[in-house]
Amino acid sequence: SPRPVGTQRPPAGPPSPHLGARAEALSAQGRRPETHHQADTMSAQDAGGAGKGSVTEQSFRMRRLSVADQEQAEDADPARDKSPSGQGGKRRIRRMSMSPEMGVVRKKADLPFPLEVVGTYSCHGVEPGMRYGETSAKINQDRGAVCYPFADRDDVAMFSVFDGHGVCGDKVSHFAMNTVQAILEDHPDLISKPAHALKHAFVQCDSLLKQEATIDAELSGTTAVVTVLIGATLWVGNAGDSRAVLASRSPSGGYTATALTEDQKPDTPAEMARIKKKKGFVSPPEEEWGGPARVWLDANMTLPGLAMARSIGDHLVTQIGVIAEPEVTEHALRPGDAFFIMASDGVWEFISNEEAVGIVAPILERAGATEACTKLIEKAAAKWREEEGDYRDDITAIVCRLPCFGQDGGAGAGQAPGQ
Repeated sequence: SPRPVGTQRPPAGPPSPHLGARAEALSAQGRRPETHHQADTMSAQDAGGAGKGSVTEQSFRMRRLSVADQEQAEDADPARDKSPSGQGGKRRIRRMSMSPEMGVVRKKADLPFPLEVVGTYSCHGVEPGMRYGETSAKINQDRGAVCYPFADRDDVAMFSVFDGHGVCGDKVSHFAMNTVQAILEDHPDLISKPAHALKHAFVQCDSLLKQEATIDAELSGTTAVVTVLIGATLWVGNAGDSRAVLASRSPSGGYTATALTEDQKPDTPAEMARIKKKKGFVSPPEEEWGGPARVWLDANMTLPGLAMARSIGDHLVTQIGVIAEPEVTEHALRPGDAFFIMASDGVWEFISNEEAVGIVAPILERAGATEACTKLIEKAAAKWREEEGDYRDDITAIVCRLPCFGQDGGAGAGQAPGQ
C-alpha cells in the first residue's frame, strides 16, 4: 500500500455539488458575501518560492493559455513544449497533452505516450434543460494533463486531474493545470525531495491564484490530484476528492485495487479537527437525499457549503482551515503493478475503486489505454443517467499502463500490463 509522506447527490438544477446553493448564487451574481474575510495574502516568497519575476512565475505566465489558444499553439509551434529547465540554456522538447473532450482525436506525433500506453479524455456534464426531458451541456470545469518527458528527463512524467467548482471553476482548474506543472518542472528538489516539491507547487499555485486579478477564487476552486512518476516510484499529491488508484495483478490472475489517495471530506476526523480549530463549522452528510458533509463559516450555515476540506482556491474559507497543501503518498512499483487510474469524482461518485479496475483491466489488455479510458468514462456516464437522470457531473480520467517508459515514450504496446 502507498506510504503517506509527512505529517451526493447534487441538488436538482445547476448548483455545483461541491458548493452550497447560496454560495453558488452569490458567485453567479459576481458578488462577494458580506463577511469580512481576511484572506491569507501570502506572497510568492512567503510560500517558499521565488518572488515575482522569478523563472517559475515567468515560465508559468508565458505558458498560461486559454483552451482555444493552447490548441492553436499546439498546431502552430512545433517547439511549444520545451522543458523550462536545462543545462547550458539548451531545452529539450517535451510533450504536454491536455485531456481532450470525448471523441476528439489528437495527432499521434503530438502525444506524450502512445495511445496504447496512456489514455485520457474529459467529458462535459449535463444539466436539466428548459423543457421537461431535455438536457443542456454544462461548461466543462474539469482539466487533465499528461507531460513527458518532464524536468528534462526521460524517466520522469507528470499526470494530473483537476475538478473545478463555482462560477469560475473552469478558470481555476485551467490556471492550476498550467501553474502546478510549471512550478514542479522548475523545482530544484523535484527529484531529490518530490514530496516537498509537490506540496510547494500546490501552495505556490494557490498563492499565485490569489494574485490573479482575472479570476475571482473567493467562492470558486478546484480539486487537484497530481502523480509524478520518477523512475519506478509514484509520488501522488492530492487535495480534494479526485482520486488515484493503482491496479496490481494478483496471484490468482485477477487484479487488486490500491488507493493511492484518500478523499479529503470535511467530516474526515483529521480534516474536521483542523477546521473546527480555526472556528469553522462542518455539517454532517444529508441523510434524506445523500448530500455530502460541508464546510461553513458558521453554525448558521451562511456560506459557502464546500464539500471538501482541501482545495486550490476557495479563498473565503482559508481562514477556517480549508488548505491547499496536499497529502502526498509514495509507492515504489513492484512486479505485478499493472496500471493506474486518475479521475475526477465524475467517475468515483457511482463507481468504486475495485469496479473501475475491473472495467479497465480487460480492455487495457485487449485494446490499450485509450480504449480502456473511453469505456470507463462511458460506464460512469451511464451510472449518472441511472442515478440522476438529467444531471451529470463533468468526468475526466487518465489510464496509464505500467511500465510506461520505453521506446518512443512508452513501454509496451502489446505487452500485458505489469510485465
